[in-house]
Amino acid sequence: MLKIIIFILVIGVLYVLWRMVAKHKINAAFDQQRQDLSQIVQHDQDDDELPEKTKIIKQMIDEERQKAVVESVDSSQDSAGSTIEHQITEVEVSDEDQRLFDSAAEMFFSQALRVRDFLQAEKIQQELLSKMPMNTESQVGAFDFGEWSVFWHYHDQSLEYYVGRYGIFYAHVDREGIEHKAEFKDVI
Repeated sequence: MLKIIIFILVIGVLYVLWRMVAKHKINAAFDQQRQDLSQIVQHDQDDDELPEKTKIIKQMIDEERQKAVVESVDSSQDSAGSTIEHQITEVEVSDEDQRLFDSAAEMFFSQALRVRDFLQAEKIQQELLSKMPMNTESQVGAFDFGEWSVFWHYHDQSLEYYVGRYGIFYAHVDREGIEHKAEFKDVI
């Protein structure tokens, strides 16, 4: 029985030594392959090894890159060295349009809408937008917890209809920069 245990221990020790040596050789071979592969990737093929068509294509690509770099340097020097005038057209803000936006907002405040249904948001947006100046921007936004808003904007003026968890809120900034608010809080 003792001989069998010693025999098993000797075989186990030989197996462990063989695994350590084999593992070392496998790792060394893998490291060598990895180094060889990285050297191959790092060194591009020489021009002598390339076919004639490939040399011509490579030369054309290099020329195009050179032209692109030269053109970008020239254009940056032009813009830095001289002033190039760009014509920017601004939409003039008329007093009449500003008054129209403010009167539409006042009318909206006087209606005292208390609509909570998000499906009605676009209807509210379109009805009021049709009464505002032509360049008025508007958007409908939905948020977490069932909150949503409709926002109208005309230059420095704005109007917002916000439906929140605790009520409905109006906010309007008029042409003079004065903010007007209305709140319809829900009793919880």
